Amino acid sequence: MLKPSKSIKSLKHQDYNPGSKFTILCWNSAKLTLKNPYKELLKSLIVDENIDILLLQEVKKSLKTELDISDYSYILSPNIQTKRHVFGVLSAFKISCEDDFSLLTKKRELSYATHKVTLITKHNLSKDKQMLVVNLHAINFVKNSDFFNELNSIKTIIKLHKGPVIFAGDFNTWNVKRVNFLKEFTHDLSLKKVDFSEDKHVKKVFSNSLDYIFYRELKLTYSKVIDTKKISDHNPIIANFELL
Repeated sequence: MLKPSKSIKSLKHQDYNPGSKFTILCWNSAKLTLKNPYKELLKSLIVDENIDILLLQEVKKSLKTELDISDYSYILSPNIQTKRHVFGVLSAFKISCEDDFSLLTKKRELSYATHKVTLITKHNLSKDKQMLVVNLHAINFVKNSDFFNELNSIKTIIKLHKGPVIFAGDFNTWNVKRVNFLKEFTHDLSLKKVDFSEDKHVKKVFSNSLDYIFYRELKLTYSKVIDTKKISDHNPIIANFELL
């Protein structure tokens, strides 16, 4: 594996602001983004659910071709690069993006000696209101203390932001200590958790959910989980928000 390259960007909605409502889809794609069954399902979900923002983890992209991501602007922040592909988290949207930056974990996962990555973007909602979107794939296969430290590296960024926040992704909260730390973390930042009526379809390990959407200074209007019949080992989670 090679050192990850810089973020890959395609920004073509810089003159667009969202309406009063928008819908987010969050999904760990398990490196299936180049497979036809995955691409076909994602395209249908985009249309059926009227998705405005995609927050994807474990995205696989060929270095030779553009991403097949419908009519979205996007930023892909890689944590792994090979001679033919990059892998990482991807945020895609049909609104302007005013700023973006990535955080590679300081620690590497022991099993693969790879970093994980968090992508942070900022989007104007109006002349005086900006939304922070944090797309996380949390580090795994490390001590709980390392997991806590890596999450804390994001905390100050969220705490200092004045305005709405979306914090979503695969948090790898597979044990009780990680779950409890995440509860304290989000409570300290006044972040609310999106709940799902079909919670059984949310990816779990040892009965602990891995995938979450948290929010602040927004009104949640509905949420759902889509059972993808094992296309990925995770299912997409969806939330619709209204501006306050």
